[in-house]
Amino acid sequence: MDNKIKRTPAEVAADASVEHTGKGVLNQMKGSVKETWGKATGDTSTRLSGTMDKLKGKAQETLGRLEGKEAELETGITRDRKDDIGKI
Repeated sequence: MDNKIKRTPAEVAADASVEHTGKGVLNQMKGSVKETWGKATGDTSTRLSGTMDKLKGKAQETLGRLEGKEAELETGITRDRKDDIGKI
């Protein structure tokens, strides 16, 4: 017998939204640190790597917000948020 709880696609999308948004924020922070370190040490490679991490993080965060919006639309449940999808 399968005791796993069946999850709706909206629940899966909501979880993915949180995961991508969180990873995106962390990658942006990591990128900022690397970028600053690269500037301080004069290491162009580290600075550029930090810039790439920041861009990757921004893309992940945007993906997470879009997935969250998708989950809201699928369930018909919307939250009143300040970070409207149009700002992405």
